[in-house]
Amino acid sequence: MGKTSTILFLFYLCIIFGISVITRCNATTYFVGDTSGWDISSDLESWTLGKRFSVGDVLMFQYSSTHSVYEVAKDNFQSCNSTDPIRTFTNGNTTVALSKPGDRFFLCGNRLHCFAGMRLQVNVEGNGPSPSPVGAPGAAPVGILQPSSKKNNPPTGVATSSAPHVGGCGGRVSIGTVIYLMVFGFPLLWTYILSNN
Repeated sequence: MGKTSTILFLFYLCIIFGISVITRCNATTYFVGDTSGWDISSDLESWTLGKRFSVGDVLMFQYSSTHSVYEVAKDNFQSCNSTDPIRTFTNGNTTVALSKPGDRFFLCGNRLHCFAGMRLQVNVEGNGPSPSPVGAPGAAPVGILQPSSKKNNPPTGVATSSAPHVGGCGGRVSIGTVIYLMVFGFPLLWTYILSNN
């Protein structure tokens, strides 16, 4: 009876671990503006086209010291008003987790930059991360450089976003899958060894 309960405990532990690996691997990190980053030269309005942002995804803003990232309310977004921000970032490498569904609004603290297009509206969908629709120009795999969203703007060497895949999460799935199989396979192997002794 003791061996059976231990095996069942390990089996359930493996199931829980597998679910957590799969859930975590479905999140996507998007580099705002792709290779141009959070910059006045990026076409941020068209950058969001074809992308599906979900709870659990992450936005990476990479920018120079002449820029900033302000998260603001919708009214302030439309008027490029940064006087009453929800959050302010100025470190040049900002990560924003999309933790709840709904619209999120970001703009550069320099009002002239905002009016020139340095603002971003993101609609975050609920129910956890979901893959981009087939054929959508979603995010590209990490490490592969794409041309900027602006026409004829050369890449700057910034890696682009990791793409969501149905049933996977880019390069992380191989490590997670290997660990999961090792942990899941152990109780099965142990059961086989015990049954043959």
